[in-house]
Amino acid sequence: MTTTTNSNITETAQNLAVSLDNQRDTIALQDTEVQDLAENQGRAESELQAAARHHGLTLKQLAALMDVNYSHLCAVANGHRPWTPDLREKAMAVLGEVPGQGVVYRQGGVVQGGESTYVRERAREKGLSLRQVADRTGLSYGYVTQVARGQRNLSPAAQVRMEAVLEAPVKVEAAQPAEIDPQALWERMDAHGWSQNEVARRAGISKAMLSQVMNGQRTPSGDVLRRLYEVLFAPSAAELVVPVELRVMGWKKGGRNGVVVKGAGGPGGDTIRTGGRVPWGAEVEFAYTSGYDSWGRVSVHHLVDERGCSALLKRGEPGDV
Repeated sequence: MTTTTNSNITETAQNLAVSLDNQRDTIALQDTEVQDLAENQGRAESELQAAARHHGLTLKQLAALMDVNYSHLCAVANGHRPWTPDLREKAMAVLGEVPGQGVVYRQGGVVQGGESTYVRERAREKGLSLRQVADRTGLSYGYVTQVARGQRNLSPAAQVRMEAVLEAPVKVEAAQPAEIDPQALWERMDAHGWSQNEVARRAGISKAMLSQVMNGQRTPSGDVLRRLYEVLFAPSAAELVVPVELRVMGWKKGGRNGVVVKGAGGPGGDTIRTGGRVPWGAEVEFAYTSGYDSWGRVSVHHLVDERGCSALLKRGEPGDV
């Protein structure tokens, strides 16, 4: 009898141990899934916060517009208090919807170590470092770095500042560093008649660095890219013309394309403008200026690339990260 009882106790203890192990495994798996979800989809926020952000508002600003207590609205956003008919009506008036009370994830997720980010590469195309982006937006460098890697959420006001400086929506995703287009460098060097040594001297960088950049062995920072652009894309002596000039720009967007011409129209001084405006979001195919030199001859400026510093970068193929 005693042997049987001890056996049952031992079996029960083993079953309990297995059950506890399974529970621990389940909890660990759930924790891992939650962590993976947070890493893949960004930091969490409530649906109400997300709806407010889409309207450029913080939750506190939304509470003020709805004329409700901020703490009470936070409790509603977190699901601790229900939507009342009065609150629903006020939310609808400001947001045009009544958000749910669940949790959503914003931005594109955390960018893993070693990967460059869209924000960093967009800054490079504008000839800026992340520190310079921070200075221009009035945000701290640490904050901008954390945002670039998806480790921190942008407030609506900070997002407006970032997008104004980068001239593009802020996206948190991995991005391949852009490659320099050596042909663009050689063309502009030839236009000025400069050697690599002279370009390096004028740009304030070492000859070795310029050589590595031109050979594709080094990716220049935004600051170096901007220096090269300012040196190489300044008009050469042969390209300078009198202020009276004509600007020609070709563009394409989807299946449409066109040319915009505007300027002074030559010695007669009549104003010329044809082709309307370049549509928002169109891609510049070519652009140049022409005019009359001091001898009255027509002269053509160097190509003007409306993308700024990215004129020195290779164009990415559709679908590239």
